[in-house]
Amino acid sequence: MPLPVNTQRVSYTADGGKKERMGASRLCRLIKRGLMMYCMLKQPIRRWPLLLMLAFTFTTAQAPASEQHTRDFFADNVLPLSEPNHLSPLYDAIGERRFVLLGESTHGTHEYYYWRAKISRELITNHRFTFIAVEGDWQAIYRLNDYVKLRNSAEGDARTLLRNHAIRWPRWMWVNEDFAAFLDWLRAHNAELPMEQRVGVFGIDMQDPQDSMEHVLAWFQQHDADHYPQVAAAYRDILDFPEEFHGYAQHLVHGGTRLNDQMALASQLLHNHLGDQSENADKATWVARENALVAKRAEAQFYGATQQGPESWNARARFMHEALLRLAKRHGEESRGIVWAHNTHVGDSAATGMSNRGEVNIGHLLRTTEGEDDVFIVGFGTNQGSVIASSDWGSEQLVMTVVPAHPESYEGLLHQSGITQGLFVFDDAARQGDLLTPRHQRAIGVIYRPPNEAYVPTILTRRYDSFIYFDETQALKPL
Repeated sequence: MPLPVNTQRVSYTADGGKKERMGASRLCRLIKRGLMMYCMLKQPIRRWPLLLMLAFTFTTAQAPASEQHTRDFFADNVLPLSEPNHLSPLYDAIGERRFVLLGESTHGTHEYYYWRAKISRELITNHRFTFIAVEGDWQAIYRLNDYVKLRNSAEGDARTLLRNHAIRWPRWMWVNEDFAAFLDWLRAHNAELPMEQRVGVFGIDMQDPQDSMEHVLAWFQQHDADHYPQVAAAYRDILDFPEEFHGYAQHLVHGGTRLNDQMALASQLLHNHLGDQSENADKATWVARENALVAKRAEAQFYGATQQGPESWNARARFMHEALLRLAKRHGEESRGIVWAHNTHVGDSAATGMSNRGEVNIGHLLRTTEGEDDVFIVGFGTNQGSVIASSDWGSEQLVMTVVPAHPESYEGLLHQSGITQGLFVFDDAARQGDLLTPRHQRAIGVIYRPPNEAYVPTILTRRYDSFIYFDETQALKPL
């Protein structure tokens, strides 16, 4: 049974009015061909039987008593968060869980990157975490992995590397001061360790398949010349379209044949080459296989964009989930992983309106496959401030004003509670009664057009295991 909340994303105006609209995914804006990815498919919820008792449809008109109850909950349960040692309750709650997912409600907020770095440093230094996976493209971020593991002879610091690095738009997500500082810390940390113990940073996204395909072709040319012509011909079927994958999407819209077999060829050949022990493969072959899987799943994502359903979003979500599990397997049975990604990717989709549209995400898939006792999810939120974003897909980055959150949203009620900055850790009691009424939570992506805003219907204490709130935040500093 899906979560009984409004299936539409909601845009609020600054004065508290609202506009209903169906939410298009980020891929639709990228394609810019009018491909709309509406999300209608039903998704059953297998956990939390209490949700079945919520026999109502969520609206933004909550009763005043309910709002006061939520404000009281926040005031009674907030923990201080002004210095790193205030995070001790968070680490106690994480315990021995294998995966820690660190979210963000925007892609351009300094405080999120700063505190995610603080948490990650502690988990790596004192809690045996062995790798970090970020919402970045596989091949682009892997070049940073070589830097933090001291695998290359490049001199200088991470800022120089990032400035000269071919990271696609939106570059500010990773080409910024906070992430550069974290990369330099990680490189210095690794310098004291043998290679097999060094902590890597990996991308688990698939938004730049052309970069991955170029890497795959280079591998076949060097290591498997017999199959190179076959792989090159298969990839050429898509790369010869105008604008490559975008042209392929237009090809599908006009009734063209799907090219999924061609895009799967390289990954199948590499799978055959590696056999059942792919986690033990040499680095070059393993990286080639991962990039081949990027290309394969990218085809599914663009095909899904033409189907007016959740297929496109879910193709990306499943790739992120699978890539994360492959990383864990590659690092061994005792490995522990940290994820940096947007709240919409890490916060369990089953506790949001996403479930009504048939959408899944990393948080939900990971809790399902690995068990809730092995996954810890931290969400982040803000009321107002500034953010780095763009007004349209591919446009220049701007420092934008984050308008105050809608007063009936989680962030609006946190602001009314007088909390300027705080940590929440949700225990079993919090999941049984206090915040089971769905309420909207802010979500700002790389596109931001205030005063209209996007919010996600959410049961906060079930979407996350912990939540970190800042009443006012500042924009990232891009390099």
